[in-house]
Amino acid sequence: MTTTRTGTLLAELHGAEEALAREFHRVAERQAADHGTHYPCRTLAAQCEEHAARLRTAARRYGQDLSGPRHSETLAHLADAVREKSSERRGHHTSAGQLLLRDLRHLYLAAQEAGLLWLLLGQVARAVRDQGLLDDVEELHRETLGQIRWLTTRLKNAAPQVLATAD
Repeated sequence: MTTTRTGTLLAELHGAEEALAREFHRVAERQAADHGTHYPCRTLAAQCEEHAARLRTAARRYGQDLSGPRHSETLAHLADAVREKSSERRGHHTSAGQLLLRDLRHLYLAAQEAGLLWLLLGQVARAVRDQGLLDDVEELHRETLGQIRWLTTRLKNAAPQVLATAD
């Protein structure tokens, strides 16, 4: 039973990492006018995609066949271009800061969920004495905690600029 439950946890974490990667990509495109958000979000999205790929490998050992990302490259590029142009137009709009805070809050919560799942998976890896899985978990959880720290810093910097200014 441990194999099935561990596989289920791996699948849940895989889904959380893929969702986080998609959200980092979306925010990067929506915030294209803000280079301090755009480029780090693209980097962090790639990091989440790598996490998901490594989870797919680990999941096979626990009886889970997790598929790769399911999206059309052409459609994704088209949607990214539309979001980027839209972001450039919003970048000069007064509500751009509020949109940034909303985006960062959503990313923060999604990253916290992934972090919690990494914590749980680490405990399972210790319990079943899977050193290979534990090594992966420790490395990738540390990266997720780094994402959370970046988001926290970004929120702390953006909040006063957005919320403490007159409309």
